[in-house]
Amino acid sequence: MIHGSGDRRVRTIAVLALAVAFAALALRAVSNTALARADFSWVNSAEVTSLDPATTTGIPEGRVLRFLFEGLCVKDPFTLAPRPGVAESWDASEGGLQYTFHLRADARWTNGDPVTAHDFAASFERLLDPRTGAEYAYQLWCVRGARAFTNEVDTQGTPVHGFDTVSIRALDARTLEIELEHPVPYFLDLCASCALMPVHVASIRALEQRAPDTWYVDWMRPENLVTNGPYRIAERRINDRIRFVKHGLYWDRENVAFNTVDCLTVEHTGTRLNLYLSGEVGWVDGVPGGLLLPLREREDMNPAPYLATAFYRFNVTRPPFDDPRVRRALALCVDRRAITENITRAGEIPTFSFVPPGLVGYSGASMRHARESTYEDSFARDVVEARAL
Repeated sequence: MIHGSGDRRVRTIAVLALAVAFAALALRAVSNTALARADFSWVNSAEVTSLDPATTTGIPEGRVLRFLFEGLCVKDPFTLAPRPGVAESWDASEGGLQYTFHLRADARWTNGDPVTAHDFAASFERLLDPRTGAEYAYQLWCVRGARAFTNEVDTQGTPVHGFDTVSIRALDARTLEIELEHPVPYFLDLCASCALMPVHVASIRALEQRAPDTWYVDWMRPENLVTNGPYRIAERRINDRIRFVKHGLYWDRENVAFNTVDCLTVEHTGTRLNLYLSGEVGWVDGVPGGLLLPLREREDMNPAPYLATAFYRFNVTRPPFDDPRVRRALALCVDRRAITENITRAGEIPTFSFVPPGLVGYSGASMRHARESTYEDSFARDVVEARAL
C-alpha cells in the first residue's frame, strides 16, 4: 500500500490503480505474441545503443553487458570490491607495475571455445585501436605503450605503432601479463569494467570477411553473438525486451539462479512502477519523484547510492559568470542540503567535489567540508566568504 494522508492519499492510490489496470490490459493485449514468462524480469531505463563492450558507455548498456560478458575480474555485489572473474587469481609485482593473471581452465564461450589470454589481448587491442572509436579506450592508457598506440596514427587513422609496443602479452592460453606505466591503485576495478570485457574476436573477424558491409550490426544479433558471461541472448525485440538464457557452459553456472531472465525496455518511470506493482517485473530502478516519499514507507523500497555526482554548469563566457570570483561565490553559497532534502528528496548526499565516495584510494576527506563539525556550520562560514568574493 502507498502511504499518504487524506484525499491526496486516495487520489494517489486511485491514479496508481487505474494506471496499473491500463498496464495490465496492454500486457494482455500482446500476450498472444509474447514469450513464455521468464523466471525473472526487470526493467531497464532505455533501449541499449549497442552490445559491444568496447563502444558502450551508458548505464543501461552496462547492466545488459554484465549478463553477457565477464572480464578478468567482477564486482562483489555487496562491497563492489574486485574479485575473481575469468581470472581465478593474479599476481602483482612489488610496486604494482606488473600484473599476471591466471585464467580459469573451465572458462568457456557460448560456442564451446575456451576463453583464453589471447582473447583478452585481442579484445584489448580492439579497444585501444582508434578505428574502433572506443570512448573508454583511455581506461587502458595506464598500460605501458597504450596511449601512443591509440593516439599516434597516420593520415588514414591507422596506428603507426604495432600492438607489440603495448605491454599486454598472452604468455600462454591461460596467462596474461600486463605492465603499467605507473602504479594504479584501482587497476583491478578497471579489469571489472565493461570496456575491458572480452569479445570473441575470431567470430567477429569471420563475419567481417563474410559480410564486410553489415558485419558490425550482424555480429551482435542473437544468432551470431558469442558471449562468455552467465547468460546468452535467446531473443531481442527492439524497444521491448531482451530474453537471456543461462549459459550452460559458464564456469560458475551452478550459482546462476535463473534459467531465463527478461530485460524490458521502459523509459517512463511511471510505467516502470506500474509494471512492478502489477507483478509483471521483479525489479525497477527509479520511480516518479512525486511518489518518493510514500514509496519509501514500503518494505520493498530499497534506496541505494549511485556512484555518480549531479551538478549544474554556467556559461563562463558571459557576465557575470566569466568572473571566477562569482563562480566560486555561487559554489560556496548554494545550499546543497536544501536541494537534496526539499527538491530531489531521494536521499542524495550533499557534496563539494566531483568524485563521489566509494572509489579506491579516495575518501573525500580531502575536502575541508568533510573535516568540519557540521554541514550547517560550514555552510554559514561559506556564505560569509561568498559575500566577500
